[in-house]
Amino acid sequence: MRELFCPSSVVVIGVSERRENLGKEIAGNFLEFGFTGILHFMGLEGGCIFGRKIHLSLDEIDEPIDLAVILTPAKTVPGLVEECGKKGIRRVVIESGGFGEYGESGLKLGEELVNIAKQYDIRFIGPNCIGIINFVNGLSTPFTTLKDVFRRGGVGIIAQSGGVALSLLNMFDNEQLGFSKFAAIGNKLNIDENDVLEYYLEDPDTSVICLYLESIRDGRRLTQIARRSEKPIVVHKSNIGTKSHVIAQSHTQALANDDMVVEAALSQAGVVRFRDMAGYLDFVKILQLPSMNGRNLAIVSRSGGHAVIAADAAHLYGFDLPPFSRDFLEEVRRHLRADVIRLANPLDLGDLFDFEVYVRIIEHTLQQDTVDGILFLHTYFAAIEGESSRHLLKAVAELAGRYDKPVALCVATESFEMSRLHKEFDFPIFMAPERAVQALDRSIQYHRRRAFLRDHPDGDQPLPAAQAESIRDILQESTGRKRPPLLHECLEVIRLAGLNVPDYSVVQADYEIIQRTEGIREPHAIKVVADGISHKSDTGGVVLGLNDRDAVRHGCREMFKRLSELEVSGVHGILVQKMVPRVPGSLEFIVGGKRDPYFGPMVLLGHGGVFVEILAKTSLRMAPVLPDEVEEMIEELPGSEIFRGVRGRPPIDREALKKSVLNIANLMVKFPEIDQIDVNPVIVSSRGAYAVDARIFLRNPGDAV
Repeated sequence: MRELFCPSSVVVIGVSERRENLGKEIAGNFLEFGFTGILHFMGLEGGCIFGRKIHLSLDEIDEPIDLAVILTPAKTVPGLVEECGKKGIRRVVIESGGFGEYGESGLKLGEELVNIAKQYDIRFIGPNCIGIINFVNGLSTPFTTLKDVFRRGGVGIIAQSGGVALSLLNMFDNEQLGFSKFAAIGNKLNIDENDVLEYYLEDPDTSVICLYLESIRDGRRLTQIARRSEKPIVVHKSNIGTKSHVIAQSHTQALANDDMVVEAALSQAGVVRFRDMAGYLDFVKILQLPSMNGRNLAIVSRSGGHAVIAADAAHLYGFDLPPFSRDFLEEVRRHLRADVIRLANPLDLGDLFDFEVYVRIIEHTLQQDTVDGILFLHTYFAAIEGESSRHLLKAVAELAGRYDKPVALCVATESFEMSRLHKEFDFPIFMAPERAVQALDRSIQYHRRRAFLRDHPDGDQPLPAAQAESIRDILQESTGRKRPPLLHECLEVIRLAGLNVPDYSVVQADYEIIQRTEGIREPHAIKVVADGISHKSDTGGVVLGLNDRDAVRHGCREMFKRLSELEVSGVHGILVQKMVPRVPGSLEFIVGGKRDPYFGPMVLLGHGGVFVEILAKTSLRMAPVLPDEVEEMIEELPGSEIFRGVRGRPPIDREALKKSVLNIANLMVKFPEIDQIDVNPVIVSSRGAYAVDARIFLRNPGDAV
C-alpha cells in the first residue's frame, strides 16, 4: 500500500485537451495539491495541457513509473492494465465505471481485469471509484475538481462510495478536522478496505480511521486487524437489509440476521459503528479531547433550560452528576448578581456575567477528584459578546488540555458566528447538549473496549484429541450419508464438546422397546429421531413427563403408531431421554452457532424453549469468545436482572451457562464443516446447566467459511 500512496512517478491515462475531459481534471488536482513526484499524461489524441505533453502511449515514456491512474471507457481498461504490466507498473487506480455495477457484460470485464492483474502481480483500487489522496505528498486522483483548502491532520478516510467520501471531506473540514489519507475504493475487485486499513494502522500520519462501507467482503479479517489497532476505527455501515431471503432452517439463523452479525462483530473488535452521520461526526470530534476515566460529569451552563436538557441527556446515557462541595458553591455565589438561582450540579450561571469568573469556575471544577469531565454550555449573541466569548472558549479549551480531562463545549449562537468558531478553533464544538453527551458516552465505551482488548488474549480453548476425533467421526458419517446429524448424534456431539446432556438411548424399532427401557425408574421424555423434521412437536414427535417404565413403553408404541399413520419419512427411531428435574428458579436458554459468510463462526445466546421467538432479542459474538464476553452476552438479554435472583428466586448458575456458550463457540471454531447449531433448550438452575435438545446443520462442500 505504501507504493500506492507514495509513488515517485505517476501517469494519468485518459487525458485530452477537450474541455469536458475528466482525465484533465485528475491532472489538475495533482498540480493543485502540489504533488511532489514526477507526473506524466497519456491520451489517444495527444496534445498538451498545463504546459506538459500528452503522450500517445506508455512506450513514449522512457522513465520508470510507479502508479497509473486510468479513466477511459470500461472496455479499454483490461488492455491498458496489461500494457501497465508490460511496462513494469505494479500499482493502478482504475476510476472507470461500467463493470460489475453495470450488468453481465461488466462482470465479465471485471473478471478479465482481475486475471490480468494477477498475471502481472498488479494491485489496483477500483474500478468505479475516484481513487486516493495523500495529503502529505500531494497525490490526488479524484476526477472531481478540488481545491486544496483542507487542513492537514490525522484523519484517514476509506469509503466505498466516492460521493460519500467527498461528503466526509466537506463534513470534517467544516469542523476543522485535518486529513492524512483518503481512499474511495469503489467495486473492490482487488484492493479492499482491509488492505487500506492495514496500511493506515502503520501510517505515522494517520491517527483516526474513518470508514464508510456498503458491504464487507472479509469481515473476519477486518475484525482481526481492528483488534490489534491502537488507533480509533469508526465505521458507518449502510445497506443493512438482511441477505437471507430463504426460510431459515434453524432458530439461530432466524435470530441472527446479517446486520446483527455486523454490529456484534465490529463492537467486539473495538470498532465504533454508526448508522448516522451526525453521531459519526460527533464521535470523531470528541476523540480530540482527553478520555473520561469515569462517568462523573459536571454540567456548567449559562442557561438554566440548557442545563435541564443536558441533565436529562446525562441521565439517559448513564452519567452521574456528583454534588459540588459547599465551599465551592459559596465561592460561586459571591459572584452572582441577584442570588436568585439555586446552585447545584448542573451549575446554572445565568446570573453571572463575568467570563473571567467562568474560567476560574471551570478550572476549579476540573481540579475536583470527583469530576471526570465537564459539559460546558454557552449561549451568546456575537454582536454583543462575540470577542469575549471567543476568549472564554479558548481559555476553557486550554484548561482541558492542562488537566487532561474533557470539556465538551456546546455553543448556541448565530450561524455566521458558528462558522467563525469552526474556522478559528481546532477544538471540538457541539451544536446540542444531547449530541455532546452521546459523544462522551461513546468515547467512554470505546476506551473501555480498547483496554479490555489489550488485557485479554485470544479466547480459543483446546478440545481433547479423543473427543475431537469422535466428533469428527460423527460429522463425517452424516456427510457421507448426505444428511444432517440425527438428534442423538447432535446430543453426542455437544456432550463431547463439554455440555451436560441428560442420559438417553435410542429405540430404533418396536421390538426394542422393552429391552431399551428396562432400567427406567425416573421421569423421561421421548422424541422422534427423523430426517427433515425441524419442529418435532408439529408431528407429535415429543412427549414429556412419562413417569415410569410402563408409561415410557406405552408412549413409544403410540409414537411409532402415530408416525406410521402420518407417513412420516426418514424415521430412525425414538430417543428416550431422562428429564431434567425442575429446580425452582430454573430458566431455559438457547445457545446457538452460525457460520456467517463474511465474519465466520458466530455464537448466539437467547431465551429458550417457548420464548425463543417471543423474546427474540438475542446476544451475538464472533467465536471464539472470552468468558468476560459471555458475561456481557448474558447481561444483554431482556430481564437479565432475574438471573441474579429476585423475590425468592435463587440465582442461576451463570458459570454453567457461560461454559455452555464457550463450548458451542469452540465447537464452531474447531469444526468448519458445521454451518449452524441450535441447542434449545439449555435448562439452567442454581445447580448447573443441561442441554436437552440440539440440531446441527452441516455446510455443503465449497461453501464460504
